[in-house]
Amino acid sequence: MIITSNLFTAQKNIIHGISTRFPIEEPSFNNLSKHTGDNIENVIKNRSRFFDSIGINQANLVHANQVHGVNVTLVNKPGLYPATDALITATKNLFLVISVADCMPVMLFDRQNRAIANIHSGWRGTQKNITGKTIELMREMFNTNPAELIVFMGPAISWQNFEVDKDVADLFPGKYVIPKTEAKGKYLIDTGTMVYESLLETGTKKSNIERSMLCTYDNMNLHSYRRDKDISGRMFAVIGINDK
Repeated sequence: MIITSNLFTAQKNIIHGISTRFPIEEPSFNNLSKHTGDNIENVIKNRSRFFDSIGINQANLVHANQVHGVNVTLVNKPGLYPATDALITATKNLFLVISVADCMPVMLFDRQNRAIANIHSGWRGTQKNITGKTIELMREMFNTNPAELIVFMGPAISWQNFEVDKDVADLFPGKYVIPKTEAKGKYLIDTGTMVYESLLETGTKKSNIERSMLCTYDNMNLHSYRRDKDISGRMFAVIGINDK
C-alpha cells in the first residue's frame, strides 16, 4: 500500500509516493529507516520493495539528515545531505526522500519551471514556517510563482492526538492551540492547519493543494512515533521528475 496524490498523479513525469506500515510483517512492519534499531537486512528489503514498486532506482536518491530544523538545501546529485529538513531541485531523475512517523511530508511541484521540493514539517519546522522558507528559496533559485505550485500535504498526526505541555503551546499562535479541559496544563496543537494556511499566505491556490487527512497516530497502517515510541518504524515520502 502506497499513498499518492491525485494532483501529482495527473502531472506528466512526476513520480512520487509515501510508504506505509503495510505489509504489516513483524518485526520491522515495513520500516524504511536505518536509524531505528531495525535489522539492516529488513530495511534493505523494505526499501527495495518500495522503490521498485514505483520505478525508482535507488542510485538516484537524495536523503536528508533531518534535525527538526528549518534548513532548506538545493541539491543536484544523489547522496545524504547533512542537517537539513527540506530538499529542492530542478534536476531530472533525482528523487528527494523525507523520513516521517507523525511529522508531515510536504511535496511541492513548480509546473512552470519543473522544480520540486520535499519538506519534513515536524512541529518545530511548522512553528518556524519551513514550508514558507522553502517556497521563498524556490522563488530565488527557480523563479517559482507560488500560484503555479502544486502541493501534497501527506499524512501526519492529527491535532486531536498532538498533545503538548504549555512550554510548547506557547510557541504557537493562539488560533492553533486548543486547551484540554480534561487535563490541566495540556494542549492540542493544530499543526496541519498551520501548514495549510502558511501555504495560502505564500500565494499558493487552494485548488492546487491536496491534503491527506489520514492521522498517523490513529491509523495502524501508518508509522507513528507518538503511538509506538522506540519500536516505531519510519515511512519514506519521495518525489522526483522522470525525464522519460
